[in-house]
Amino acid sequence: MINLFMPFRAFFKFENVCTDNNIFRMHYKITVLMLLVFALLVSTKQFFGEPIHCMSDGENDADADAVNSYCWIYGTYTLRSRLVGKEGKNIAYFGVGPPTENDQQIKHTYYQWVCFVLLGQAMMFYIPRYLWRVWEGGRLKALAANLNSPIVPKEWSENRRRELISYLANTNIFSHSAYALRYAFCEILNLINVVGQIFLLDIFLGGAFRNYGAAVAVFTHMPRVPDNMIDFDVVNPMDQFFPKLTKCWLRKYGPSGTLQLRDRLCVLPLNIVNEKIFVVLWFWLILLAFVSALAVLFRLLVFTLAPLRTMMVMGQIKYTKRSIVSKLIKRFGYGDWFILYLLGKNMNPIMYKDLIIEISKEFERKTFVV
Repeated sequence: MINLFMPFRAFFKFENVCTDNNIFRMHYKITVLMLLVFALLVSTKQFFGEPIHCMSDGENDADADAVNSYCWIYGTYTLRSRLVGKEGKNIAYFGVGPPTENDQQIKHTYYQWVCFVLLGQAMMFYIPRYLWRVWEGGRLKALAANLNSPIVPKEWSENRRRELISYLANTNIFSHSAYALRYAFCEILNLINVVGQIFLLDIFLGGAFRNYGAAVAVFTHMPRVPDNMIDFDVVNPMDQFFPKLTKCWLRKYGPSGTLQLRDRLCVLPLNIVNEKIFVVLWFWLILLAFVSALAVLFRLLVFTLAPLRTMMVMGQIKYTKRSIVSKLIKRFGYGDWFILYLLGKNMNPIMYKDLIIEISKEFERKTFVV
């Protein structure tokens, strides 16, 4: 069983160069890994186990496997009128019972597609990361190569510092706007994707997903009432939206060629897994949408407020005058600040502080010459 999860080890590896933030990684690392594991759990039971088992009607069912396959392929149903009552008294099970006049059937066919939907979601959550890797093109890795060592190398003061100063203060100043805006676009794409996934899951489950997690939380914390005080049981949202016992109509011909209808009760053990998966997904996607919205709002503030950019750089270095950093940020455009900030996440703090001071001196020399 453990070997099934071995391909996911790559998601736990940390890259040598960091080109994004923790919220971005929540999308393409944690969420993608979570969806892939869920898809593996569902597909293992669905394709290599027994996802449905329909009960016989007391006769010798030689075609039991065919009945199971038929009800799995064409779907099962529960009755809306049988969702209200008391189990063992008014109804046998929630959603199961004889139909009433003008009764409404709740069809269940989603379980055939759960693993494919989860795989599709994993791909959608990885797309922004893929775009950013293509657009980033390894630029930061080339700039910050071998600069994260805790020991300041000798070649830093001789060559690398001069190269970075030339790159940031002379050669490529004001040339990183597209680089920074593409990263911001990927953050917005993350937000659009996670909100879109919530609505798509709601459509996929027939409107059951939008309030699913909240309904489960309310039911879980609902005080228990003695059975003799009520004439009905409150329906567990998990049983309502992911029923473990459903009904299936089967039509076949009898020995004389007469059309016969068979009403079967079907057990769906796979829904034991599905109901937990979608509870976890509901809470995780709501949390992810909230923090992603905060990330986009914060990116907008960083883009518009130079003092905030100064504070962020000051948080990366110690014992440096704020005036030095502030003057540097005023000379830089947003894209230049963004590449400088990413360098600070991937460099030795001593070298990073030295780089900022030297760039400030370079700007002062250029101002003095002018």
